Amino acid sequence: MLNIRPLSREALVSMMETATVIEKDKKGPKVAVLSDGEYLKYFYRKRFFNRELIAPAAVKFARNAYQLEQLDIPTLKVKSLHRIVGEGHTVAIYSPLPGRTLRDIVNSNEADANLMYRLGVFLARVQRRGIYFRSIHPGNIIVSGMEFGLIDILDMRFHSWSLSRWARRRNWRHFFRYPQEWVNHGDLIEALIKGYRHSADLPLRELSWIDRIIGKVIST
Repeated sequence: MLNIRPLSREALVSMMETATVIEKDKKGPKVAVLSDGEYLKYFYRKRFFNRELIAPAAVKFARNAYQLEQLDIPTLKVKSLHRIVGEGHTVAIYSPLPGRTLRDIVNSNEADANLMYRLGVFLARVQRRGIYFRSIHPGNIIVSGMEFGLIDILDMRFHSWSLSRWARRRNWRHFFRYPQEWVNHGDLIEALIKGYRHSADLPLRELSWIDRIIGKVIST
């Protein structure tokens, strides 16, 4: 695993002078593209005294990327971790995962039944390998050719067993958290669920709960 190295405020400011901020909130920049094409992600410490002093979120971010790689799930590549001197905040510098987000492809009307079926197979594989990605949604899934990968991977847990039915339901509810994204895409949803059903390591009779989730999405 990577060690956290100190990064001065001056050095960070110099890096950001030629960077492009692509995500920010009220605290400041969250993700930026550096001049060399690498990405920089901020992890702001929420409180002065908390467990992030010992195990910063940046470390968990890098650890999750490593574990995904070990499980043969495509993801970003963390290059270095840094703690900003005098502030306690941390940053991770990483190489992005090439491709486009599923959200972009669906919104551009470029998704088809074949892609969505393969996505269902991929999501079943993720769950079968014990990966509980609580923030899974179309914006965190990257499509590159025939492959899928995961980004924004901080909110993730790994188990040595296939996910429980409860965790699977939570995953699918979060995936369809914004049902307006799927308006007029009933055919894509059908292909997605077909791929999932064919690959999930559960008897079909134990997947009836997914029909209720899909029903709510379609009826919205």
